[in-house]
Amino acid sequence: MTKPFRPVVIGANDLMQGDSIYLAADGWVRDISAAIVVSSDAEAEALLSAAAAQIMVVGAYTVEISLQAGSPWPVARREQIKASRDTTIPVGPLAETRAAA
Repeated sequence: MTKPFRPVVIGANDLMQGDSIYLAADGWVRDISAAIVVSSDAEAEALLSAAAAQIMVVGAYTVEISLQAGSPWPVARREQIKASRDTTIPVGPLAETRAAA
């Protein structure tokens, strides 16, 4: 049985700065809320191929997301930390409060 496709964004590492970046309509951004939300495997593969050809980007990959208040937010904890640009993020009730905001 095939796993259903879940929305993703394209993430990578900035080769010069070393931090996480996301593919947006007008290039690479550091804010995940501006990232292009990909809705199919074919589109994800095409964007990954294009990202791999860029010189200043390394390690392009898909980041599974959920849409919270219309903005993409990573599902995986590790990606949440990267996207928050903080070494600590709220858990439990604090996380629920953040998601509602």
